[in-house]
Amino acid sequence: MNEESSQRQTEHPIAAALRRILTPIAQLLIARGIRFQAASEWLKEAYLAAGAKVADAPRLTDSRLSVLTGLQRKDIKAIRARSADNQPTDRSMGPIPRLIQNWRGMAEFQLDGLPANLRRSGTDAPSFEALAATVSTDIHPRTLLEEMKRLNLVREEEDRIALLVQAYVPGGDSNALYTYLGGNLGDHAQAAVTNILAQPDPPNFERAVHYNRLGSAALDELSALASRLQQQTLEQIAARAAELQDEADPNATGRFRCGAFVYAPRPGQEDSA
Repeated sequence: MNEESSQRQTEHPIAAALRRILTPIAQLLIARGIRFQAASEWLKEAYLAAGAKVADAPRLTDSRLSVLTGLQRKDIKAIRARSADNQPTDRSMGPIPRLIQNWRGMAEFQLDGLPANLRRSGTDAPSFEALAATVSTDIHPRTLLEEMKRLNLVREEEDRIALLVQAYVPGGDSNALYTYLGGNLGDHAQAAVTNILAQPDPPNFERAVHYNRLGSAALDELSALASRLQQQTLEQIAARAAELQDEADPNATGRFRCGAFVYAPRPGQEDSA
């Protein structure tokens, strides 16, 4: 038995799962020119936040956190100093994704079950001004409309505004794209970890199907089928969620995310599955 095989046999059972999870993250970091030293500092911050969460106490002594996480106290002090200097970041995706959700999900902005072409102004639905008011009263509807036109999300013709997309997924290398990545992947990871820690009674629904003897044509068919069915399901959930939102209730602060994905690497592509 060689040394590598021996190490693999005695390694922590989480190690293989962690390599699988972190490898694509490392791929992103390397592609964006972020070296290990910077990423390791971010991992220290994550350990510090998780230590407080595991201990179920938002504020712990540096010594207690050092014991929990393995971080040196000097690192903990440095991280806390950076956190105090940084302003809180907005975890939301902003008003445009919510506006599109409401346009697709709220009955008063639909026609025959599809997003209606909205008149530009008017406080009564269906108008873009009324739709904008469902997500923000601080941003002028004209500002939202111009930004959506810039992003090619809507088309305006003869004072009628048509929605061109099913959802807003930011592109390029924008801040919004990384917020989207962090929100979706972060919540999925939190749901999965919560399920493991709560065994034998996991509270979160998490399922996937996995087949590995498929050709390119089969992958194309399954990808199209899965995308179509999942899009339909997400639209139904979004419509119901829009109905259930209660802006008037100060206690209605619960957060819900339901996601879907398809991963289908073609035969011959590098894949660790």
